[in-house]
Amino acid sequence: MIFIFGLDDGKVEETQTNSVQKCQRCGNVERWVAAKQVMRASLFFVPVLPVKKKYFYYCPICRDGQRISEKEYERLVNH
Repeated sequence: MIFIFGLDDGKVEETQTNSVQKCQRCGNVERWVAAKQVMRASLFFVPVLPVKKKYFYYCPICRDGQRISEKEYERLVNH
């Protein structure tokens, strides 16, 4: 029996926060974006199990930002 197993990069869920920041890179003052990316294991090209989660906080104009913790992501999204 042959199994086709792999990992996908996952979709990125973006949420605009209420936090207004000035970007150090582009200088724009805007509400920043909190994003969550979930990598999933796939079987026969169908995503099955979540494997790894990454959280980001960045400028919506130039997309410069940083990686953040899950706790910080939840605080930004639910605030």
